[in-house]
Amino acid sequence: MTPKVLYCFFALSVLMVTGQKAQAESSLISVKESEKKEINYLYPENKDKVFTETVDQFYEALRKRSYPVHQEFYRKHYEFYKKHKNKFGSMDTALFKDMPDASVNFRKKVLFHEVERIKYITWDGNGILTNYPDIEIKYNQAISPNRQVYFFYSFKDTDKDFYGRCAVYDVETKKLLTGGSTHINKYPKIRREN
Repeated sequence: MTPKVLYCFFALSVLMVTGQKAQAESSLISVKESEKKEINYLYPENKDKVFTETVDQFYEALRKRSYPVHQEFYRKHYEFYKKHKNKFGSMDTALFKDMPDASVNFRKKVLFHEVERIKYITWDGNGILTNYPDIEIKYNQAISPNRQVYFFYSFKDTDKDFYGRCAVYDVETKKLLTGGSTHINKYPKIRREN
């Protein structure tokens, strides 16, 4: 083969390979876009639905166990929380209740993706900052980021301790989606001796 023929063969090979690569990349992009559109959430988007119940009305109904879902939850878990008192939380955490001596009691109706932005940062006295609550949406794949939720948050921050409770309830189904409680001991600042 002459150098001209080899050059043409090489040039055509390069064009064919790059063309196939570009076509493969465009196919991959269209597959990824179609995957985004076809997510079937257990709790789908409902940001445009109108719910007339206020967050305070829901909180009162939760405390009185007015909804069947909360009555059933209470019946199922009462004995467990009674038996394991202070080890795994309490019914006040499971069916959210504001802390009576809290520094802050926060209640708000938001979209699920907005929960991630609401944090309180506390300092332990030794240079360690801790965020609470630490609810990340990426770990809650069953819930659409555009789902309406009630967010409850109660905490007490003192020089010695941090106590916090939070809960996220679905506006439509009234079910608990995520939440929990924490206690952080704050230690006095460690002195370094030279």
